[in-house]
Amino acid sequence: MLRKDLKDYSENIFEELQNKFAIVTAGDKTSGFNALTASWGGIGVLWSKKVAFVFIKKNRYTHQFTEKSLAITLSFLPDRYAKAKEIMGTTSGKDVDKWKLSGLHLTYDPDFDGAYVTEADYVFKTKKIYAIDLAVESLPEEIKKRYYRTEPEHTMYVCEIKQFLVKEDVDEIH
Repeated sequence: MLRKDLKDYSENIFEELQNKFAIVTAGDKTSGFNALTASWGGIGVLWSKKVAFVFIKKNRYTHQFTEKSLAITLSFLPDRYAKAKEIMGTTSGKDVDKWKLSGLHLTYDPDFDGAYVTEADYVFKTKKIYAIDLAVESLPEEIKKRYYRTEPEHTMYVCEIKQFLVKEDVDEIH
C-alpha cells in the first residue's frame, strides 16, 4: 500500500458506504482484532481535524474492540469481494473465524498498532478521538421505529484520519 495525501481521495463517499461498504477493523496486537461491514458513516472535518465518523451497534462483537482500541481502520474493497463483505457483516467473530470464512486477510501495522484488510483498494487509518452513544430518545419517531424498536443504539466514533493508503496497482480506486 502506498501512502497518499488525503486530497487524492476522489470517490463519492455516499456511493462507497451505501453500495460498496467499508470493513471497519478495530483492536490491537494484544487483544486481537475484529471487524464488521459498515454502510453508515462519513468523512469530514471536525475540531480542525480530518475525521471519519463510524457507527457501531452496542450488541455487535466489534463494539468491544472499538471501545478498547484507539486504532480503527476503514478498508474499501473492490466489488469482487462482495461475498466476503457480506460474511463480515452477517457473522459474528465471537462465533466463527470471520477472516478464514471470508477469505480476507489482515495486515498488521506495528507503528499504528492496528490492522487493515490486505485485499483493500484503499484504507483510512484512523485514531479514535471521541465516542458517544446515540440518544435514541431524541430521534424522530420514524427513525426510532425503523432502527431501534428491538435493537440497541449505536455508538458514534469520531476518528482522526491519520493516513490514507492506496493499493500500489490501483490506478483509479474503482
